[in-house]
Amino acid sequence: MEQLNNDICYQALKTRDRRFDGRFYTAVLTTGIFCRPICPAVTPKRANVEFYPSAEAAIAHGFRPCLRCRPEAAPGSPASAGVHATVARAVRLIDQGALETGSIADLADRLGVGDRHLRRIFKEHTGVTPQEHAKARRLLRARQLIVDSNLTMIEIADIAGFGSLRRFNDAMKQAYGQAPTAFRRGVKLKTPANDGSDDPFAPRNDDLILRLRARQPFDAEYLLAFFRARAIPGLETVRDRIYARGFRMGDGVGLMICHFSPDQSGVDVILRGPAREAVLEIGARVRRLFDLDADVPSITAQFAEDVLLAPLIEKRPGLRVPGCWDRFELAMRAVLGQQVSVAAARTLAGRIVARFGTTLPDDLVADTGVTHLFPDAAMLVDQELISIGLTTRRAQTLADVIDLFADPACDQKPGDALIADMTAIKGIGPWTLNYFGLRGLGDPDAFPAADLGILKASGMGGGPDKAKALDSLSENWRPWRAYAAQYLWSALEGEG
Repeated sequence: MEQLNNDICYQALKTRDRRFDGRFYTAVLTTGIFCRPICPAVTPKRANVEFYPSAEAAIAHGFRPCLRCRPEAAPGSPASAGVHATVARAVRLIDQGALETGSIADLADRLGVGDRHLRRIFKEHTGVTPQEHAKARRLLRARQLIVDSNLTMIEIADIAGFGSLRRFNDAMKQAYGQAPTAFRRGVKLKTPANDGSDDPFAPRNDDLILRLRARQPFDAEYLLAFFRARAIPGLETVRDRIYARGFRMGDGVGLMICHFSPDQSGVDVILRGPAREAVLEIGARVRRLFDLDADVPSITAQFAEDVLLAPLIEKRPGLRVPGCWDRFELAMRAVLGQQVSVAAARTLAGRIVARFGTTLPDDLVADTGVTHLFPDAAMLVDQELISIGLTTRRAQTLADVIDLFADPACDQKPGDALIADMTAIKGIGPWTLNYFGLRGLGDPDAFPAADLGILKASGMGGGPDKAKALDSLSENWRPWRAYAAQYLWSALEGEG
């Protein structure tokens, strides 16, 4: 897609082009308000607007978020997500509270860069400083929780990081011109219907519910089919428009039930259990799990003239790259999936979950099919894994992966360092590394060229059916080869 400039932004604003939702924000000089390009308000004159790459940048320049189009509910913008790898990690850490408990210097140390360099590249890619981003994100996520969750104001003030209800009220009045409670008047959160039946996937009175919108187009049907084929027994349940699993946050456990909207606009997330209070982190993980923020039109524009990919894009224009809930879990699944079928890998992973996973309380998960959590790395250190049906060599590879992730320092490692560590493990080759990069790290350019399914799909479409030739062809698809891989996998739908 063409690089954005002011003329393109204004044309998108006039036509309310949904493809640009989240890619830029329009600030109206005469009103002091900024909007998404899809805002239904009357289009302002060209001389009266300025454009910003992120909602945080607009707020930092003194503009208030529009109450009609709700910028806080827009899909995450490419600028805010960070097109630079270091910025992407910085954004994620800030959103997890890094600047609530530490300084810019502390954040820079975690990223392995100097604090001056971090400030420079952060502003270059997002339009704001790290501190301005943190302040704006606090305001934006607070309003999102007010309108898109059923939390109380006291809970929202605490979760969004304001420290006190008074500070929360003052900040929201200053930013929006209204008290937080004003946003709740007349607003009813759309949730999956509970018809009074005993449906275990329907919301309960004490459930926390969060609505996450997806950048359009969004192919929820394919995502669910992907996860359904790979769902680990006891760990995950996939039903019609539903994905459910247990999770642990800190010392608490919970159940997550994701209802995909019939209109494919996004996901309603039902959170049950004490760990639900980590709603912001959970929301961020769900966004990555389902790749909700992918700028698909920009990505697929690069493939539009490709004879192999163009027909697949036409069939499924909103395809996403499925992510993962936990990097260690995905690393284990990737090794288990080496040179075996998807069904076989699923069976092996199910045995690990049943034997070593934490059993969830029945009152939390009754009748959902979810029974266990995936064991963390520390729980699997020195466990004997051959008995689940592995060869000695494969069991040793898994043991080495377990030892790597059991190291507390592993959580802080950037993706390239983790890939380097995994490369050194005997039994892990290019396929596993690329699959882990694609799903575990969210690397948009990871491409497992040796995957048998991808090779088969390429051959079916008239492309190379040998890994070396396909890898060479894939150079034309950089830096979005992960999406090319997903489109090729989608060509195998209905194949035996």
